[in-house]
Amino acid sequence: MIKKLLALVFLLIGLCIVAVVVAFYSIDAIAKRAIESGGTYALGVPTTVKSANVGIMTGTFGMSGLNVANPPGFGSSPFLSLGDAGVAVTLSSLREPVVTLPRLSLDNLSVSLEKKRGSANYNVILDNLKKLNSGSTSKSSGDGKKFIIRELSLRNINVGVDLIGGPGAIGDLTKIKIPISEIKLENVGQTGTGVGGSGVTMEQLTSIVVQAVLAAAAEKGGGILPAEILGDLQGGLANLGQLDKLGMKVLADPKVLEQLGAGKATEAIEQGKKAVDDAAKKVTDLIPGMKKEKK
Repeated sequence: MIKKLLALVFLLIGLCIVAVVVAFYSIDAIAKRAIESGGTYALGVPTTVKSANVGIMTGTFGMSGLNVANPPGFGSSPFLSLGDAGVAVTLSSLREPVVTLPRLSLDNLSVSLEKKRGSANYNVILDNLKKLNSGSTSKSSGDGKKFIIRELSLRNINVGVDLIGGPGAIGDLTKIKIPISEIKLENVGQTGTGVGGSGVTMEQLTSIVVQAVLAAAAEKGGGILPAEILGDLQGGLANLGQLDKLGMKVLADPKVLEQLGAGKATEAIEQGKKAVDDAAKKVTDLIPGMKKEKK
């Protein structure tokens, strides 16, 4: 009997060890799937992650190569891409249903805004985010884990705007770049619409990040963005309204933005003059005798 009990104990210990080892080696894959699932559900387009690394012993988390695909009908480049993400977290907090993070840093973000033939990729994304207003994430495959982030920092952001065939889209003016140094949000998951201090899900966190980048682009690109795109962004963000209590701060080099705005205006004038000259030449060529006299 004693031998049987000892064998059973050793068997249970062995099973526990195997379970720990399996969990240790699969936790990165679990985290990767949770991020991809949350992003895909929130944004309505495929979201992929190249790698995720959960340091069980060190209490750290890292992620790289996040890509959010463009909606169907738009360019092949991603709507959003992220270079790196990093956070320090205690092992004990990872076991809690609501994980508190002192700081989450997302670095090297690129966002591509595209509008053509009256439709825009950012409008599709913003429309998809509306389903989170009710707080419902029942269709996602997340584990229900929620997060409170004391400081969310988005750094080195590049917003590209491509206005294809729209009003005022002449030559190089169809492409605009808006560089943003940093966006800071405070107490994410503790304040804000729809969270009530109970934390945010991965889907809601994805929504907040995208909204913050688009809001920063509208704020700092006011003198650069075409009026129709600026109006689209402001109207779409107003319908979501999750950033009003998060103390958002946007840092961008005012001299760079001023130069971009001045360059856009100068180029527009030059393009306008060229268009007028070309039109005048065509009219002149149509008048009998004018072309010959000019020669």
